[in-house]
Amino acid sequence: MLLLCWIALFGLSYAATQAPLLSVVPEDGFRVVQSKHSPNHSIRIRQQNDSICAAGSPQYTGWLDVGPKHLFFWYFESQNDPASDPLTLWMTGGPGDSSMIGLFEEIGPCLINEHGNGTYHNPWAWSRNSSLLFVDQPVDVGFSYIDEGHELPRDSQEAAVDMHRFLQLFISEVFPHKLSASIHLSGESYAGKYIPYLGAQIVQQNKLYPSEPQVRLKSCLVGNGFMSPKDSAFGYWETLCTTNPGVSEPVFNKTRCDIMAANMPRCMDVAEICVKNPDPAVCHAALSVCYEGVVGWYDDEAGKGGRNRFDITAPCEIDEMCYIQAARIEQYLNSPAVWDALSPPKQIKEYKFVADSVIHAFDKTSDGMTSQSDLVAFLLANQVHFLAYQGNLDLACNTAGNLRWAHALSWKGQVEFTSKSLRPWTSVVAATGEKETVGSAKEVQVRMSDSADIESRFAFVTVDGAGHLLPQDRPDVALDMMVRWISGAPFG
Repeated sequence: MLLLCWIALFGLSYAATQAPLLSVVPEDGFRVVQSKHSPNHSIRIRQQNDSICAAGSPQYTGWLDVGPKHLFFWYFESQNDPASDPLTLWMTGGPGDSSMIGLFEEIGPCLINEHGNGTYHNPWAWSRNSSLLFVDQPVDVGFSYIDEGHELPRDSQEAAVDMHRFLQLFISEVFPHKLSASIHLSGESYAGKYIPYLGAQIVQQNKLYPSEPQVRLKSCLVGNGFMSPKDSAFGYWETLCTTNPGVSEPVFNKTRCDIMAANMPRCMDVAEICVKNPDPAVCHAALSVCYEGVVGWYDDEAGKGGRNRFDITAPCEIDEMCYIQAARIEQYLNSPAVWDALSPPKQIKEYKFVADSVIHAFDKTSDGMTSQSDLVAFLLANQVHFLAYQGNLDLACNTAGNLRWAHALSWKGQVEFTSKSLRPWTSVVAATGEKETVGSAKEVQVRMSDSADIESRFAFVTVDGAGHLLPQDRPDVALDMMVRWISGAPFG
């Protein structure tokens, strides 16, 4: 049920032991922190232990309460140096998909076991070098909920407003030792929309309200992001009709490839009209043209027992998500032990890893068919680094399309970036213990203005033998990539 990218839219030490500054614990085990800067924002939080997630570091769960909206989070302190390490936020895409997928299937300190009844420690967790915060957002996703009678957010901008306030409250009043920490925004798929909007909101609010707690945003990391629907559609041909993704022979035969090629110009034309005139009716029409002429030739055959949109070399085990781990996560998070530990309020009847309600709400707008290039350029102009990383076997948000998007990004570093070739980068592979070529990369660092105190870094990194959920497929390489990025080390 992970309705990502096109099909989502078409379907419709010191610090480790330091307690947060909280009020007295009530009988239900939750402490409550009220925001001093926004009267409508408060956080309910309780500490968990390794019995429900074998994390190896302090962990907390709870809800951000924003009027009628309630966002669920799961937070892990860094296993390395919680007092000095950065904080990384993770948001899974969709729209409508739970960030518990990222936690229990990809980068979290514990992963779901094969029986769906427990977890085991993940040696390649991103919490080895950073504190990690997973949030079910927008509201109504996963364990998040909204009070009856209130409307859901309908686009990434609305969602970003609540997420900024959440981060602001979290680092200033719940875990104040994180107030001076560098913040990284990470996620995958539709987070290619969430992250630029949230990043821009943070930068703008920091400037407008310098006396309020500042979220010290340092960078964004977007994995197989839905950066530009137009470019993702264009990339379908290269991904299916060549061996460039790292396959021995093309997935499609010449007949299908010729049909897609013939339909591509019209798809590109109507998609561009949507980008320039983002009216929902115009954009939905463009989506229909591109789906019927290009995307649907593969996606109509995707699903349980059929093709896998997220890895063109792998079988699809369950509908929409394809990966069986997602079903196990759903099973585990609905178990009595987890339910007792998290204590969801009575409004939550069941955990599901996808929220159809959010899909339908976003489908009423043009959010899913537009590009966030202007926001990424804005972030770079404000010295926020940006990494686009790719598992090469993904079709839904493919490497070919996102490289095309990256080349078209209009900013001061564009000419230098496009002039460079992708070059191999190496990593020590866990299975062999040897340094091997794991993919390709290129990056530029540009001082955006005379007043800029640092150079802005923009990088595009690919990993071979991995699909849409890159950290699931190649966790050792993904951790190496993440640590290099947040530490400022080059790819090579």
